[in-house]
Amino acid sequence: MLATVAFAQDEPEPEERTTVRVALNGYENNLTPFTATLATFPKTIDLLTLVYDTLFWSPADQDPEPWLAESATPSEDSTEWTVRLRPDLRWHDGEALTAEDVAFSFEYWSTTAPPGRWTHHVTDVPPFEEAEVIDERTVRLRFGAPAPTFEILPGGDLPMVPEHIWADIEEPRQATDDLPVGSGPFKLVEIVPDQSYRFVANEDYFKGPPLVDELQMPIVEDTNAAFQALAADQVDLVTQNVPPQVVERFESADDIEVVRGSRFESTGLRFNTQNPPLDDPALRKAISLAIDHQDLVDRILQGDGRPGNDSWIHPDSAWALPGADHELDPERARRMLDEAGYGMGPDGVRLGPDDEPLEFTVLVSSLDTERLRAIQLVAGQVEEVGVRLVPEALDPATITQRTDPPAPGEPPRHDAEMGGFGLHAHTDPDNLYYFFHSPGPRGIGTRFTGYSNPQFDRLTEEATTLSAEDRKPVLHEAQRIFAEEVPQLTFWYREGVYAYRPAAYAGWITDPGHGIFTKRSFLEPYADTDAASAVVPGDGDATWIVVVVVLVLGAAVAVGVVVMRRRRGASEGFE
Repeated sequence: MLATVAFAQDEPEPEERTTVRVALNGYENNLTPFTATLATFPKTIDLLTLVYDTLFWSPADQDPEPWLAESATPSEDSTEWTVRLRPDLRWHDGEALTAEDVAFSFEYWSTTAPPGRWTHHVTDVPPFEEAEVIDERTVRLRFGAPAPTFEILPGGDLPMVPEHIWADIEEPRQATDDLPVGSGPFKLVEIVPDQSYRFVANEDYFKGPPLVDELQMPIVEDTNAAFQALAADQVDLVTQNVPPQVVERFESADDIEVVRGSRFESTGLRFNTQNPPLDDPALRKAISLAIDHQDLVDRILQGDGRPGNDSWIHPDSAWALPGADHELDPERARRMLDEAGYGMGPDGVRLGPDDEPLEFTVLVSSLDTERLRAIQLVAGQVEEVGVRLVPEALDPATITQRTDPPAPGEPPRHDAEMGGFGLHAHTDPDNLYYFFHSPGPRGIGTRFTGYSNPQFDRLTEEATTLSAEDRKPVLHEAQRIFAEEVPQLTFWYREGVYAYRPAAYAGWITDPGHGIFTKRSFLEPYADTDAASAVVPGDGDATWIVVVVVLVLGAAVAVGVVVMRRRRGASEGFE
């Protein structure tokens, strides 16, 4: 059976290895940027960048660090960028990484790669046109519009892939049979489908060898089971946020450390603004005014987060409106609804222009208990001003079907959905344009809210042509419009709360927007090298664990380990 077949490549067996066990919450196929499922979102990107590199690191930084690139120089109008690579770069298979690979990567992403998480950086904003290889280390990239923030995106986000591996692959999404070949600090050497991954250090990495020799990653989809495994010393790190209800218990454990850091992550409600009467900004604003975001942070996150602001962008993002917050004013909400003509009906729910009750269905994932609880609380608050929100819990695939347009050119027909955004969305300099510009040939506004405002469109279009500093006041003005018309409600920005076993490895750092599970946690000079080399006692105990569940999990992980060991030395690919 496929689920019990491993594929692997040979690598030497050192006598003693520093091994870290990391629990993942999903299976990402063979971990290429074309085949990844995003099952581990929002950590998919950090998982992939263990294997693949970008030209710069990272889009969370307005001035990202050159990574594969040594430098990047724009033309006067920023439609061309000349990239100079570091010397002596290598792919995992020993082949040289050259300017030809960079040119190929941009061309492949723009012509062959399927639509997805990265493709829009070269097909949408900014539109890539062509690459010219100057010499082995130099490439000139041309865009169909100014790309003034190229170093952030796509430079800080688009994975570079080897031409000699991908050039003959016409359907990259189907290329799930082989182990990936990247240039990153770790090599993926074994996969047990749906069960585990195993990585070994890339000793020839251009930033120096990683401080950890091996990463073993069992897949544990259930969050509670993953943290039970951490407490039982079956894993050393869980990539997911520590559940609020167990943070205090982990903080009191002697053998577990808890750290916090910004995740650039938000949760909220997206209106379908093409669906009357939700096309009325006054109605949407009134709903927003009725919701207590701080109450949601306190009750859902138990304080480990910040209340969402009305201008959407994460407050730690370089593009956020300074001083933005959320306006809570149920009395103003009632006045706005009265003035807009939404009179009260006999059952306490206001009536729309067609005398139908202001009752809206909110789609929410049945797998996400946190969002389910949130929309239930929000519904109670909003009903106080005469608007009824009705949660409908569905599986994610059904939600996607319900929120997609029924036919090309037609608007979606749902009322609203609970959703979230991560690092990529909040740090993209073109984020307002891409997600909330009027529906059209560029961006994905139709998929999210269908929001349309000519002044907002003009501002976000202008911003795409401006430098990082020059675009800020333009984006700030666009956010003020957003805050008044509310196509998207942002309930909270979750803080990253991470737990790990320092006895296994203690060099973790909090990389803004990435948390601690990031490639820089394994590399000098970024990692906490003093902690990484220290001997940390591990005699603590977390006695609150339900032992039976942990034993079941342990058995599942053990099966995966046995299979991998039996398959060690097998040829690459499934058999």
